Amino acid sequence: MKNTQVTPTRERVMRLIKREGQVSVKTLTEEIGITPMAIRGHLNKLEKDDLIHVDTVRQKLGRPLQVFSLTEKGDSFFPQDYGNFAVELLQDLKEMDDGKTLSLVMQRREDRIFADLEKRMSHLDLDQRMEEYNQFVDSHGHMPILEKTADKRYVLSINNCSLKAVVERFPVCCDSEVSLIHRLFPDATVSKVQSLRNQDKSCCYEFIFA
Repeated sequence: MKNTQVTPTRERVMRLIKREGQVSVKTLTEEIGITPMAIRGHLNKLEKDDLIHVDTVRQKLGRPLQVFSLTEKGDSFFPQDYGNFAVELLQDLKEMDDGKTLSLVMQRREDRIFADLEKRMSHLDLDQRMEEYNQFVDSHGHMPILEKTADKRYVLSINNCSLKAVVERFPVCCDSEVSLIHRLFPDATVSKVQSLRNQDKSCCYEFIFA
């Protein structure tokens, strides 16, 4: 699992939930071999950390039964292969018709994101536009820092490339992000002064508005 703070017993609890989909305290107690009170302590911690959630299921006889399942966050703790899948898919697209299909796909993705962001930013002032884009970047796991260095001047530092494995093999993905910035801020001179691809500590963009 990704999170080293999850204890071995809680990891067993999560694995059982992952395997079964939904489990009760009784099932966990029998499988793991500790008391119901101890199981509930682990479940409370996992629920507090937003790794599992609880549902109440009505039964024909007796009291309603509590069952536990993984949240999206909890499910993400288990091995994922999205990165390899994306790389393989992009490689196939690159090898088709000299990369023309790959370029078309990337352009369609850029156009879709541009249309959404342009609509969201159209009524905002300058500071708000920059903050809206900063939040968009942050939502994709890029760990941005936005600074206003002077009137109508901003620096946006992107400290993590969540698509690193893809960008290293397909620079067109990174080029599309740069193109998107220029399209979103046509009233600014935008310079990329640092790049993770050049072994700098971040991708750093300077925005100077007229």
